Amino acid sequence: MRPFPRIAVLMQLLGCAVILAASSSPAAAAAAASAVAHGSEDANALIMTAEIALQRNDCGRAASNYANAAQRLPDVKLAERAATVALDCGQYQAAERSAERWRQLTSPNNPEALKAAMRADLGLYRIDEARSAFEGWMRTRQQDVQKQAGEKAGAGEKSKDDAPKDDAKVVAASMTELAQRSGIGATFAMLRGSQVPQLRSGPALLAMSALAIDGWNYQEAAQYAQRALNAGAERAPAELVLARAYAGLGDGDQAVAAANAARAAAPKEQSFAPADVLVLLGRDREARVELERLRDSGTAPIPAQAERRLGLMAFDQGNYDDAKSIFTQLMKDPESSAVAVYYLSAIAERRGDNGTALHGYQLLSGTALEGAARTRAATILYKDGQRSTALQLLQPSDTAAPTARLEAEVAQALLLVNNGEGSQALARIDDALARFPDHPDLLYQKAIVLEKTGHTDAAITQLEDLNRQRPQDATVTNALGFLLADHSRELPRADKLISAALKAEPDNPAVLDSKAWVEFRQGQSRAALPLLERAFHLDQDGDIGAHWGEVLWSVGDKTRARETWNRALIVDPDNASVKAAQQRAGVPSLPSSGTGISI
Repeated sequence: MRPFPRIAVLMQLLGCAVILAASSSPAAAAAAASAVAHGSEDANALIMTAEIALQRNDCGRAASNYANAAQRLPDVKLAERAATVALDCGQYQAAERSAERWRQLTSPNNPEALKAAMRADLGLYRIDEARSAFEGWMRTRQQDVQKQAGEKAGAGEKSKDDAPKDDAKVVAASMTELAQRSGIGATFAMLRGSQVPQLRSGPALLAMSALAIDGWNYQEAAQYAQRALNAGAERAPAELVLARAYAGLGDGDQAVAAANAARAAAPKEQSFAPADVLVLLGRDREARVELERLRDSGTAPIPAQAERRLGLMAFDQGNYDDAKSIFTQLMKDPESSAVAVYYLSAIAERRGDNGTALHGYQLLSGTALEGAARTRAATILYKDGQRSTALQLLQPSDTAAPTARLEAEVAQALLLVNNGEGSQALARIDDALARFPDHPDLLYQKAIVLEKTGHTDAAITQLEDLNRQRPQDATVTNALGFLLADHSRELPRADKLISAALKAEPDNPAVLDSKAWVEFRQGQSRAALPLLERAFHLDQDGDIGAHWGEVLWSVGDKTRARETWNRALIVDPDNASVKAAQQRAGVPSLPSSGTGISI
């Protein structure tokens, strides 16, 4: 990172535009050059300090200064840069201002500026405003597509009738990308209420069905998938979504039928659809038979893919000897080696062989599993007394994007709070908020850390503030409702909040768990049990298992409670909630077993 004094000296010697060209992106250099051309010293200084702030990971100042500079200069590139920086930094108020300035300088219907405005509104969870921007973006795109199609048809390059088909695929891809950037919940809420014609195409309806799956709404996912089929979407992926939706709803017959239809439509691409759906349904014996058949009769790479799934099943069930044997063999397969190393390391960790586990996690540097491996390695190092090394392992690089830096800081805070350093965790969150002010993810994580450190009133206040700002955000609504219920406060209101979240995401296991917990707190243990059973089936999470076991224990089903807690510890060995529930009941935890493995 370049120190400030050197930048100041170079600015005096070379000029602002040269500095920005050397220290930042071409877009920033172009914006600075434009500022010089307009002769605005104040705006020029704002641009320079914005880039310095970016280098120092001070996203709040960078976004604010860029937004202010864009307001002072009639420069399109500067406004675009300001919006981009603010969005990348999660500074959605500044992004909204800059996007509006961008539209003022070009056109209210500028498609890229409308897209930036939409993303800012999604970040703020202003669903109606986001939908308005989205619909404007779609109208403008449609006009552009029709114009380009006419030009190509006139030149004899392509039929005009092909344009809508091509554009439908582009729109569907844009929907998926938008959800990845702006969050599934907000994006799905925006899209589901829109009536633009582009959303009625087969590819768009198929994208909507996938978003509904990821947004924990299986009934709507099935409806969108069926509509996608009727609109001419590709049969195999649509049937696969149908299979997943029916499995989530617990309709095994329809789920298996749809999975078989997906495989029939694309035998090679969807060869694992039936086995995967059987796993989702919890029909492990049938799934194992199907996977063994594929392993023994298939051609490469199907046998290795089947083995990976068999290894994962064994690992998830706590059959570590079988899992070790499978993943050791998979080390020979180039496509499977990273997964094999990760799970062999995880097995070693669970058996107490931390040296082998660390060695394996280190081998995953540069792979898609590097992030998960770093987190596990940091946890081991911290517990072994190597606190500084553990935190350093989670430190982002100087060239990391703002989002990656933010995620790393949250990971460090969670490592601290999970190991008893609550005050240090809060200090890190507050430090991050100074550089990413009002970032919703940080505000949410601060509430989590406050609750973990016993600051219940402060945590509730934090979530109350967030809920006022984002009343349609089911994650926040559910968290506030659960926190109230968990501490037996305002139980009728807690129930109302959780029910609202459940309406938005009816199949979300975390919300089902919250609904069950508020029922339990209100003395309705029997009503809580089916909710917890379904939640744990959908997501075998340790906290859900802890709650399910506790409610089972309260109604006298102690054998099943013990089984549930033990099952929860198999999938989440470090879960504090399970261990606390067992301790309250006087039930010992399952000990780790087995010997180390070699990687």
